[in-house]
Amino acid sequence: MPILAPFALAASTGALLALPLAPAVRELISKRDAGPLVTRKDDGRPVNFADSLRSRCEFIQSGLDRQGQALTTGLSESSGTKLFLSPHPGTWTGPSYVDVLVICREPSQLPEGFVSTENFFARRAIHAGPGSVFRALLGEEEVVLGDGSRILRWVHADSTLTAGKNCVLFGRASSKRSLILSSGCRFERMYAPVIYTSGDAATVPVRTELAPFSHLARAGIGRERLQGKARLIAGQQHRGDLVVAKSLVMEDDTSVLGSVKANAEVSIGRRVEIDGSLVSTKPIQVGPGGFIKGPVISEHEITIGPNVQIGLPEAPTTVSAPRICLSPGSVIFGTAWARVEGRVGV
Repeated sequence: MPILAPFALAASTGALLALPLAPAVRELISKRDAGPLVTRKDDGRPVNFADSLRSRCEFIQSGLDRQGQALTTGLSESSGTKLFLSPHPGTWTGPSYVDVLVICREPSQLPEGFVSTENFFARRAIHAGPGSVFRALLGEEEVVLGDGSRILRWVHADSTLTAGKNCVLFGRASSKRSLILSSGCRFERMYAPVIYTSGDAATVPVRTELAPFSHLARAGIGRERLQGKARLIAGQQHRGDLVVAKSLVMEDDTSVLGSVKANAEVSIGRRVEIDGSLVSTKPIQVGPGGFIKGPVISEHEITIGPNVQIGLPEAPTTVSAPRICLSPGSVIFGTAWARVEGRVGV
C-alpha cells in the first residue's frame, strides 16, 4: 500500500544506520573485551636500549672474528655496518669526530670536545673529556663524562655513571650500580639503584627499612582528611595517611606515619620525615635533611634540598614532575623523571 512506503523507507534507513553500531551495542550488553588496549610492546625497562645495542655489537664482533680481521684501530665493516674499532687501551688515537658506530674494547681516555654522532659501545671503562657529545653511549664498566658533556639520546653504564659539572643528559640516563651528578647538570629521565646529586652525597648516612619509624607506619592507623589549608607545627607527629584539600605546611622536625596528598602547594621544613608517598597537584618543596620513603609526585615542580633521602636501598621509588630541582648532597633510590626539565642546583 502507498501509505506503508514511507514507513518501509524509514525502517530500512534506520536499519542501515544502526548496523555499524551493532558490535558496540553487543559489547555493551555482554562485555567480552574489557581488558586494556596494548599501547607498547616493550616492558618499559630503562636498559632496553642498552641491551639492544649490546646484542648488535656482539653480533658484529662475532662477524669480525669469523672474517679473521685483525683488531687494528680504524674504520672497518662487518655485516653491512660501518664501524670504528679501538682495540688498544689508553689515550684515544682516533679522530675527534666520528659518525659511525664505535666499538671501544679497552679502557680509554677521550679528548676534549670529542663528538660521536652514532652509537658508542665501550667494553671497558671510558672517560670522556670536557665538552664531549654522544648520540648514545653504552659502557660495560665505569663511565665518566667530563664537564659540559652532552648526551643526545641515552647513556647507560653497567658500573658507576659519573657526570661532571654542567653536563646535559637528554633522554635516559641509567646505571646498574650508581649515578653521580654534579652541580649544573640537567637531566630528563634517570634510573639507578642509587642516584647521588653530588660526589659528597655518597657519604651521607642512609636510612634503612629497619628504622623503628617504618615499623610504626605499617600499623594500619587510618586516614584523616582536612578541609582547607593545613599546618603541622614543629615536632608534631601525625599517625596515618593525611589528605589536605588545599596547601600544606610541615614545620621543622615534623613527621607523618603514612602518605601525604595535597591539592595545593606543599612546603616541608628541615628534618621532616614521611613514611609513605608525597603527592600534590601544585609545587612541592622539601627542606634539608628530610626523608620520604615513597614516591614524590607533583603536577608542577619539585624542589629537593640538601641531605634529603628519597626511597630506601631495598625499596626504590620515583620522583616525578614536569620540573625537578635537586640540591647537591641528596640521595634518591630509584627513578627521577623530569618530563620538561630536571637540574642540579649550583
